[in-house]
Amino acid sequence: MEATIGLEVHVRLRTESKLFCGCSTETVGAEPNENTCPICLGFPGSKPMVNRKAVEHGVRVAKALSCGLVPEVRFSRKSYFYPDMPKNYQITQYEVPLAEGGYMTVNGERIRIRRVHLEEDPAKLVHVGGDITSSRYNLIDYNRSGVPLAEIVTEPDIEDTKEARLFLEKLGVMLDHLGVYDPHAEGSLRVDANVSVDGGSRVEVKNITGFRNVEKALTFEVVRQRSMARMGIDVSRETRHFDAETGSTSSLRSKEQEEDYGYIIEPDLVKINLRPEWVQGIEATMPELPDQRTRRLVEQHGISGFQAGVIVEAGLAMSLFYEECCRLYGDAGTVANWLVTYLLKSLNYMGLMLRESGVEPETFVELLTLIDEGVISERTAKELIKDYAASGESPRLIVEEKGLALMDMDELKAVVSEVVSMNPKAVEDYLGGTGKASEYLVGQVLRRVRARADANVVRKIIIDMLDSNEGNASVAQ
Repeated sequence: MEATIGLEVHVRLRTESKLFCGCSTETVGAEPNENTCPICLGFPGSKPMVNRKAVEHGVRVAKALSCGLVPEVRFSRKSYFYPDMPKNYQITQYEVPLAEGGYMTVNGERIRIRRVHLEEDPAKLVHVGGDITSSRYNLIDYNRSGVPLAEIVTEPDIEDTKEARLFLEKLGVMLDHLGVYDPHAEGSLRVDANVSVDGGSRVEVKNITGFRNVEKALTFEVVRQRSMARMGIDVSRETRHFDAETGSTSSLRSKEQEEDYGYIIEPDLVKINLRPEWVQGIEATMPELPDQRTRRLVEQHGISGFQAGVIVEAGLAMSLFYEECCRLYGDAGTVANWLVTYLLKSLNYMGLMLRESGVEPETFVELLTLIDEGVISERTAKELIKDYAASGESPRLIVEEKGLALMDMDELKAVVSEVVSMNPKAVEDYLGGTGKASEYLVGQVLRRVRARADANVVRKIIIDMLDSNEGNASVAQ
């Protein structure tokens, strides 16, 4: 049974003020309902005014998705009655959106973009004593009311849940590069997912946050609908809620038709003319997009396409971090190898973002320099990077505090000589032609010195010693 999936992605745009008023969009640390005014509270007679920066951000999003801009843009009123919308309508774009007809390529397949439009965010409902379906009562915080959103609507081109997640991950990286949203802000990207199986009724799953949760919600819904089809039960056209804790969806209400919202042109806002010269000015300031950056990293730094992809997909901060490390260190291949293979894995294991870790280009390069200087071995560095990623502390200080520096050569040779003299059987086996006997001796030395010696250096000292008169003398003893 084939699944058909379309996404409606709501992106919280990065602006200082709301879409139609001058209230701050900052919600972190603000008291409930602190950043409000008659406009975002929907007082009668209050008049909205469009935020220019939000429109600019919307144009950047549309251009990055290869959409065609609509020359004259209008806002509409979408009427519905819900506690989070004090006016009993939402100002959005319906008849005339900002842009139409773009696409994004995911794994070689085009996912078509139906439209990009701007709208205001509703208020935030706080469900006390449960979730949206079971809470004892709800509180409303209007600080979020009126925050500008860009809604990106795809065509139903997505064929499976994994592809939906890949689309969202790539979209998130693109938006991060554009600088139009903060990927770490609460509710910065929310998804309404529409799914049907074998051409059946379309079900909408509302307000999913987190790419993994989108995949989980869609997987559950596809399985649910397929099971119903096998049992001969009709799937109802409805809106459902996803519970991240249980990984399941539950019915909220029957799905509204577009005509149920009673759209009308917003009479308090004039049409917006997107003049060609103004759009061209925005295009001239468009930053490098992820696919472009990936290609450039390969061409400029000579790293593999896989490494470049991992770095870019980790976000703009990681891309900038990598390039600064290359500038400071010089060997772009070594930087990429240690970043992708060890640093990123350590951060992901601990659930840390780069900005949360305290890791800086200067200290990361310091770690690589310690290897080059022979202060620590690569083996030690692979262990040390875990502590470094967690704390961001200077690797040189960590080495000093934990006594991880390599032994000097004379001290190491003394340990090797002692191990050789204590293992005459292994020495005899090696001199008799059993080459692997030397590896036993290497292991014995490393057990004593732990991470304070490089295995290759130890191996060379042992072989040189056994192949010399010192080795023969040890057997004689």
